[in-house]
Amino acid sequence: MYDQLRILEKMVLDIKKQYQLVSAELSSLKQHPVSDAKEVSALKNKLDASHSERDGAKKQLNDLDKRYQSLAEAHHMIGEEQDKLQKQISQLQQQNSDLQKHNNELKQQYSDIKQQNNELQKKNQLAAERTQVVLQRLTRIDQAES
Repeated sequence: MYDQLRILEKMVLDIKKQYQLVSAELSSLKQHPVSDAKEVSALKNKLDASHSERDGAKKQLNDLDKRYQSLAEAHHMIGEEQDKLQKQISQLQQQNSDLQKHNNELKQQYSDIKQQNNELQKKNQLAAERTQVVLQRLTRIDQAES
């Protein structure tokens, strides 16, 4: 059993030495990192590509913002124009209503005048008939005197 403990102790010491070596190497790498030129170049290219993509996205966002502002102004102007047109429609509807009332009044006046005209025509016809009768009587009187 002592032998096994010595073997385990030796293994633990070996593991500790290995740990210290790896720890020292890791510490050294942290202080003086070794860089792979290809990897650094690839990372720089990737960084540049991401910056370009970000700049493109910013430009696209600015373009969209300008378009939004333009559309918002157009919408506002359309709203104002729509309000003006709605006021004109209301005014035209009121004018139309007034004209319809006036037209109805004129139709009533026309109907009244037409009725008066018919009554006057009847009176004229009656007067003409009476005048004819009077003329006939006067003619008879003149013939009787002659």
